[in-house]
Amino acid sequence: MPQGVASLRRIVLGFWAASVATVAGAVWLSSATGDWMWLARSGAILTALGLVLASRKILIARNDLLALLHDMERADGAERTARLASFKQLQKDIDRQVLEKAGFALLILGTLIWGFGDLVGKL
Repeated sequence: MPQGVASLRRIVLGFWAASVATVAGAVWLSSATGDWMWLARSGAILTALGLVLASRKILIARNDLLALLHDMERADGAERTARLASFKQLQKDIDRQVLEKAGFALLILGTLIWGFGDLVGKL
């Protein structure tokens, strides 16, 4: 597995671990206090984590593209053509980033818990 993919997986797993810990802590606190608003509030944290994770794609892409454009300024002819091909491939790879998918999933889960988590105690 390439180093970049392993690094991305560690980041995603870290965010999921933080998310599970947040929800577990909120369920425990809600159960202990009888106030299920704590679970609902944990959804706000998940939403924030999802936003951070989804926005990392933009930051990674920006850095990679700036580095490639900087390299292209010094290249000409066939080398520039090769770098343009790399640029196009990088754009395709960015569209497939696992960070975007994981961030989106956290946004959905966080928003649902945030909006409806307090209703669990009323079931």
